[in-house]
Amino acid sequence: MYEYHGWATIRECASFEENEYQYGLVIQHLREYVEELNWPTGVLDVRAVNGDFQLWTAGLDNHKPVSKYDPTEVFRKVGEIAPGSYGILYVRDSDDTETFNQFKVYTLVRGKVMENNDPFLSPFIPKLEDDYEG
Repeated sequence: MYEYHGWATIRECASFEENEYQYGLVIQHLREYVEELNWPTGVLDVRAVNGDFQLWTAGLDNHKPVSKYDPTEVFRKVGEIAPGSYGILYVRDSDDTETFNQFKVYTLVRGKVMENNDPFLSPFIPKLEDDYEG
């Protein structure tokens, strides 16, 4: 299984005082990107919350999605479109022979995505699920 949960606050730049016109263009571009993806499973949504925009994504697929639908690639694209954005994406890929028992945490900081080890939910077995006894 490929499980993912993430959020990103969309920022046109890292400055407190963004250009409202530029911010509007960024949001329009991001919405068009999300719409063109036509997300096949789970959730991918851009919404305004108290005047700021956020991207939310979550899902549980049978296998890791192809690159276009890979949530880590979506976060990278968000960083390109809106380089002041920040957020967190948790991913666990049970098919990955090296990391099947842990979540990876992807941070989006100033538009750049970095992979990190998870200190909270890993190792998946035995922290979250009992070992298989067959």
